[in-house]
Amino acid sequence: MTDGELVELLWQRREEALERVQEKYAPWCRAIARNILGREEDVEECLSDCWFQLWNAIPPARPVRFQGYLGAVVRNRALLLRKRLGRRADTVSLAALELADCLPAREGPEEAVQGEALGRAVSQFLRDQGEGARTAFLRRYWYADTVEETARFLGWSVPKTKSVLSRTRKKLRAYLEQEGWL
Repeated sequence: MTDGELVELLWQRREEALERVQEKYAPWCRAIARNILGREEDVEECLSDCWFQLWNAIPPARPVRFQGYLGAVVRNRALLLRKRLGRRADTVSLAALELADCLPAREGPEEAVQGEALGRAVSQFLRDQGEGARTAFLRRYWYADTVEETARFLGWSVPKTKSVLSRTRKKLRAYLEQEGWL
């Protein structure tokens, strides 16, 4: 079933919609949540919340890129749950620390509004990178994979993966400085 068909089923409020979404994407969603939360019972709670949120969000939302939309829902719900539980997943914390030097600090409401524009700038930067660097960056910083998992996914060595991630972060910092973000 295509993503467009899944969105259409959700839009029509068909009961089978969530079953189809889970058939196609549950393992992927589980992996995202597990990387952020760690504990299986927390992952189950997160996914349950995600299916409910997805059901309530479509309609009115009609995402063009359903998989990306779903991934964002899972990632955001997992981060909220992690925060609510008062825990920090090591992978997420380490990834955040690695990126902290590349991104401007967001302290107040004005800066939060600029977050969307910053997100577009980072997306443009990533589109301009090679496929390997872009995939490594997303696996590490969006999906919260460990460096080892990222290396294994790409078929690279761990040192090569660390090197590519380091160079990409440096390029991102330079790009954001050039664009006036830093």
